[in-house]
Amino acid sequence: MNQIFRENLKYILAVLFVWAITFPWILRNKDTILAKITLTYNSFFGYPNPRIAHSLIAKGDAVLEGRKEGGTNLLQTISQFFSAEENGKGTILPLDLTLMEKACLYFRSKEHVEDHFLELTWREKASDWGSPLFQRMAPQGELTLGPNPKEYWNSHIEAVLTALDYYKRALRFSGPELIAPKKIESVAWASCRPSEILLAYKTHMVETESYVLKKLTELEKVPSGLSAVQKRSVILSSIKRSDFSEVSANDYLESLLRQILLTGMKNFSPREMDDIYERILYFVGADEREYLKFKFRRAELYFQLGSEEENYYQKAANEFKESANIQLASEIEDINLPALLVHEFEAKLKQAESYHKLKENNKSLTILDSLKPKLRNVDERSVGGKKDEILKTYHNLSRSVLRKLGRYEEADEIPFNE
Repeated sequence: MNQIFRENLKYILAVLFVWAITFPWILRNKDTILAKITLTYNSFFGYPNPRIAHSLIAKGDAVLEGRKEGGTNLLQTISQFFSAEENGKGTILPLDLTLMEKACLYFRSKEHVEDHFLELTWREKASDWGSPLFQRMAPQGELTLGPNPKEYWNSHIEAVLTALDYYKRALRFSGPELIAPKKIESVAWASCRPSEILLAYKTHMVETESYVLKKLTELEKVPSGLSAVQKRSVILSSIKRSDFSEVSANDYLESLLRQILLTGMKNFSPREMDDIYERILYFVGADEREYLKFKFRRAELYFQLGSEEENYYQKAANEFKESANIQLASEIEDINLPALLVHEFEAKLKQAESYHKLKENNKSLTILDSLKPKLRNVDERSVGGKKDEILKTYHNLSRSVLRKLGRYEEADEIPFNE
């Protein structure tokens, strides 16, 4: 062995020398290198490649299906025997993703609680942690207690993460298909990784747009010299028209909505959110109810950004004004008119608040005065009862605006809400 080492010492030293020189560069550019390797790999197999995507998804599904039968290896069976509850010895509780998600949420809500206070009572196990999957394991006529949520989650997390890995690999090849993001969503909540859902749907959005751009470019339907915004409009228009059979406008819109509605956008920056709202508003323009709703949400986003850059308050005021134009939706046959009137009141109130932030208090007061005859839409006379939070905001804002204008006696006459 020593002789072989001595005879090849110069080659070993040469390799170590080259590695010592190149390692810092590789470490610094690892993301670029990995991206190029991925592009080469994808181009070799073809991209998108539904066959590879479906194959990887099938492997992930198989992992989960095996766990739903309650099966596991011998080592886990022995471990379960000694750690399980009295009525569960010798058995492996089957996988229930909903129960795993519930366990995840339970322990996140108790993260600052001492461990000995987390032990579930008999009643909690019987009433809160049961599952239809466990019923067939119960002796006839006996009550089956649910599992210890922490132990149950730990018993399946490795398999769920394996399935998640397969689904994420499938996402690289699925292109405009929505199946991979939906599979990721099905296991991400259970594995306490909601950010994976956001990443999956955002990736689907980007990949769909890239696919459409590539197709349009091949057909020479993208004029040269377009700005990024103009190019995106061409892409969105093509998706909405369903120019390509492989691309579903409904799937694309669902991907946009999931990013906002499902995850709450907690992991998005405000400016990323604005890009999503812009796309959604393009797609829902024909549906006036949805248009007004998302206009209001975008205005709220601008209002939030106003604390960093004051010019966003002006943008918020403009968006709230447009959102308050309920004439767009008032003629729809099945519209909920009382709810629409509440929306109008709140949008105008937020518009007034935006002007107040800009110190344009005369404009703000004009809007607040115009709302006085419409107070019946949100007070005790409104359908569905009094809207306390809206009324409280209205009175507080009115009081603040009047004081800024030096009209202190009028401000003091405004009642305080409990």
